Amino acid sequence: MAYHQGMFDLERYLQERKAWVEARLTAELPAANRRPAVLAEAISHAVQTGGKRLRPILCLAAAEAVSGSCDDAWWPALAVELFHTYTLVHDDLPCMDNDLLRRNQPTVHAKYGEAIGVLAGDALQGLAFEWLSRTPEKRAGILAALVAELGRTAGVGGVVAGQVEDIRFAGRADADTLAFVHQHKTADLFETAMRMGALAAGGASEQVDRIGLYARHVGIAFQIVDDLLDHGEARAGKPPELTCLQIWSSDEARSQAANHTQAAQAALAHGFPGPIEPLHALAGAMLKRVV
Repeated sequence: MAYHQGMFDLERYLQERKAWVEARLTAELPAANRRPAVLAEAISHAVQTGGKRLRPILCLAAAEAVSGSCDDAWWPALAVELFHTYTLVHDDLPCMDNDLLRRNQPTVHAKYGEAIGVLAGDALQGLAFEWLSRTPEKRAGILAALVAELGRTAGVGGVVAGQVEDIRFAGRADADTLAFVHQHKTADLFETAMRMGALAAGGASEQVDRIGLYARHVGIAFQIVDDLLDHGEARAGKPPELTCLQIWSSDEARSQAANHTQAAQAALAHGFPGPIEPLHALAGAMLKRVV
């Protein structure tokens, strides 16, 4: 499974990679008859209700960019999708965003109850680390580095910190808080996904750092674009949320997203022996959603 330059089609690339990821997820998820069956069912429901699978696709693309292969990074890619799903399950809970639908399907707590929603999210996070531990080491120490990467994102300085500040300052953000939330609630997981892909493929430290820089800017641009796309949507019965449009005009937000996209693409300028066209195209395509 390798990407070949000179034959690039972003839509086909994304469709193909998404299909690979979903097939692997389906094959590896807990069996339906595993006790307690309701937990296995809730996990399957959470993972298999769709989504772009963007983070695992970026993880695999990072492995290829440092001249590795998708096979090097499969377990990190699957682990990061489980981790992302856990954050969504908990984000939907009544004590957070109080969402009853995700991707036109009932959220986990809406279908199985709040307690199962909490426990299914907990289980997904643990399973993410279990899957990550199966990564073959191309050199000594890679597995420990991978666990540290995902652990930092899972811990007090990562997505949880971003979610805490998102809740605390919803509806009354300042520029510093907005930057903190965009970085930690969203960009951290993009960055971890790509750093893990590069690490698993044996990338040099400079390559890992540069691919992480690309991912950080892409993640922030992605969140700004989401804020723009979500602007004006009804949120009856839901708590207020933090958005960049509390601080910037729509034009200013588009400019910020464009600046981060350019910075992401600049991070790819040198040092990568493998294909980087998919990463350039992905960054540009995400920005085009609002320009």
